[in-house]
Amino acid sequence: MAELAETQVQRLVALVAWMSQRDTGRPVRYRDAARALGLSEELLEADLQVLLSLTDSYKPWLSSLSVALVANGFTLSSRGAFRRPLRFSHDEALALLVGLAGLRGAAALAGKLGAGFAAAPPVTEVERSWAMGPTPAEPVAPLLALFRRARDERRKVELRYCGSGGEPSSRVVHPHQVVQAARAWYVVAWCERARAPRHFRVERVLGARALEEGFEPRKELRRVTRVRDLLAADGAVTATVAFSPVIARWIRELYPDGSEGPDGRYLVRLPVADPRWLAREILQYGAEAEVLEPASLRDFVRAVVS
Repeated sequence: MAELAETQVQRLVALVAWMSQRDTGRPVRYRDAARALGLSEELLEADLQVLLSLTDSYKPWLSSLSVALVANGFTLSSRGAFRRPLRFSHDEALALLVGLAGLRGAAALAGKLGAGFAAAPPVTEVERSWAMGPTPAEPVAPLLALFRRARDERRKVELRYCGSGGEPSSRVVHPHQVVQAARAWYVVAWCERARAPRHFRVERVLGARALEEGFEPRKELRRVTRVRDLLAADGAVTATVAFSPVIARWIRELYPDGSEGPDGRYLVRLPVADPRWLAREILQYGAEAEVLEPASLRDFVRAVVS
């Protein structure tokens, strides 16, 4: 039975985490690493070859990862989330303490950790961003708070919005939902200018302010419960993408509803509201992915490449 990609990914994450938290950057022997991780040396070497191929093929997306093979061993480090020292935000520290408090015999450990957190200097914003990296919501956090408050208080919002065409426009909207899909935030709202429901990507909002004027919920505005509902209302079209047999097993787990093509490639149908999103999604796989249809999206991705 072929190994699932998820199983190998879990081993790769454990390997990167273990190497990145070592106190020395010196090479590690295969035997020592295999023993510490509970693997055979053959399996460890196979995993390292996967990491090497990833960093060679997808360097722009894995720039934080460094892998090198040396005599009888290897070096591996990450400047990403595994980098030491490990830092906790106040919310994370509180969650950890609450979780420990519910475990048998962990009260003493929770007390020691609590004392340590209390004595530690506060983590600055620079240190937090260095140690953990920005989260998708950070740049739009103030806007999300404004829209959620307006939604709860049923107050209209005046905003300056940059749509797909690139031209900013002013609108007055009635926020009904704030939802997240594919790491992007959307406001599901009634737009007075369009006199119809609209979904606004929060990252494209140039500015917003809540108005004193209220609104009544619109019955014709359907509540979004699935990603496909979100994209369909934005005029999404469906693209057919073919992934080569080289990466098919990974893609098959990511998109289990796909189908096998006659040439051995794995075919996936993706709803696309923004062609630029499709281009970013496809280009991360390099030559292993190809847009088959519609022709307009196929030509758009080709133009981005050229």
